[in-house]
Amino acid sequence: MTDTHWDPARYGLFGNERLRPAIDLISRLPKAANRFSPRHIVDLGCGPGSVTALLADAFGTATSDGPHIVGIDSSEEMLETARKRDENITWQKADIADWQPDEPVDLLFSNAALHWVPDHSKLFPRLIDHVRPGGMIAIQVPNNFLAPSHQLIGEAGMDWRKEVATAMHAARIMRPGDYFDVLAPSCDDIDLWQTQYCHVLTGPDAVYNWTSSTILRPVMAALPDDDAREKFTLKYKERLNQVYPSRDDGRTLFPFNRLFMIARKKS
Repeated sequence: MTDTHWDPARYGLFGNERLRPAIDLISRLPKAANRFSPRHIVDLGCGPGSVTALLADAFGTATSDGPHIVGIDSSEEMLETARKRDENITWQKADIADWQPDEPVDLLFSNAALHWVPDHSKLFPRLIDHVRPGGMIAIQVPNNFLAPSHQLIGEAGMDWRKEVATAMHAARIMRPGDYFDVLAPSCDDIDLWQTQYCHVLTGPDAVYNWTSSTILRPVMAALPDDDAREKFTLKYKERLNQVYPSRDDGRTLFPFNRLFMIARKKS
């Protein structure tokens, strides 16, 4: 993840929609009643810390009798926001691609972050190595790359094919079966599922506002100059508004797919 400058305010425009998958992922984790009481929890790609705070609520804050919870992110802007959220959580700046904990982790959690890190066939075994035997991983990644919101980026960027293709390649995931194959040698109780959310967005250029805070960031950075960025944006907005038209009441429906996985490391 070379571009680490994120805008927490822009990313937070759709805070409720972005929290929903994390809430769903946390809800599928076993709790103390199921003999899972993690003492060391790490949230990889914690962003502004809103999801890390949900983990603290679910498993207890980092008090004398609660778990040690760590939020990891490569963006100083995101971490500045996170540090204001909860002083009982440890916030650390690090790149997921080469992150290593000081001790084995009981719960390794990541919501909408790992798609920015390349080569999951090698990344996932390395991350699992950092989990103690009997510990768990819980991961959610966007799976909307074949949807019009993402495919239209290539269409709007035809004049800059190489730059756009390279930028889009920065975010990618594997097929669900590939994740099972990567997890199976070291994990059991593997749970894989996909969910399509239908987000109800408001305001003009609603889908553009969504993508501009995430997948468009490397694309805009890769375009050669401001003129190219302006031309690209006009084309992209026009096509988005055709495919995702605003309803008469001013709202826009935006289907969005996500892939989830939970697994327990073999003892």
